[in-house]
Amino acid sequence: MEIRLLRYFAAVAETRSFTRAAETLGISQPTLSHQIRKLESDLGTMLFERGARNVTLTSAGATFKPFCDRTLQEMDSGVLAISELQGLMRGTLRMAVFHSFSNSGLGPVFARFALLHPGVKIEARLLSRVEMERQLIAGGLDLAIAYVSEDTEHIVAEKLFDEELVLVVGARNPLVTGPKLPMRRLVDFPLVLLTPEFAARQFLERYFASRRLQPKVTIEMNAVDPILAVVRNSDLATVVSEGAVGAAEGMRVVRLFDPAPRRALAVLWRRGSYRSAAALRLAEMIRATYRRTPKATARRRSRAALQ
Repeated sequence: MEIRLLRYFAAVAETRSFTRAAETLGISQPTLSHQIRKLESDLGTMLFERGARNVTLTSAGATFKPFCDRTLQEMDSGVLAISELQGLMRGTLRMAVFHSFSNSGLGPVFARFALLHPGVKIEARLLSRVEMERQLIAGGLDLAIAYVSEDTEHIVAEKLFDEELVLVVGARNPLVTGPKLPMRRLVDFPLVLLTPEFAARQFLERYFASRRLQPKVTIEMNAVDPILAVVRNSDLATVVSEGAVGAAEGMRVVRLFDPAPRRALAVLWRRGSYRSAAALRLAEMIRATYRRTPKATARRRSRAALQ
């Protein structure tokens, strides 16, 4: 079976359109349609349902897709490995970053890497940790920057630093007066938290359950900035990683204790996967940044992965 046919199949499966796939591949639509029919003939089954407006995978196509993706990824890794043997650093570095990346200290690291290695294209996606892990395991990502994974069977986590979770309230919130608060008091405050599909929310739920606490969740939202906006202008509170607040005006950070909840930010890899020279170099630059940064400053600069 020709690798070219697998790339054609992957393009149609991704775009759900023969027209868009043909444009992406730089070939004509009739040529693409003919090649997909050839692939279907080779396999002895239909891979796509051709609708009037879109194209969808058949059950056979959906079954075939992950095998096709892994084959193409392994081929790309092989080509990259040969290039690296020849002393070249090039190709595409696919990675995922936490949703608060834009406020983190990692932006300058990416910019410096791009200047030092112009032959490498970085594709960085903002993903929840659940989706990061899924794509890492499937081979769709080279690495991810997120909180330590609980899936130690398939994922290796290289810890960068610990991040403390704090209570955040509006500057004029009358319910909180001191700079510190014991964890057990959280049940007294109406909270705004991320929706349950986020790993950060799941972490908090486990933390509360382990201490037999039942917090009052008044509002759930699927992004951090709106949560902080609600808290800033109300008597509600939230629990987030310290760096997520930073120097935001109109907010107050209250330390939690007895004990303070902490999570570890890490570089995540698929266990046993090939690590390109570009991925290793970027990971080293990220580690070096945090090694040079004092602990307290690192927390502020991280702006916290909340997913």
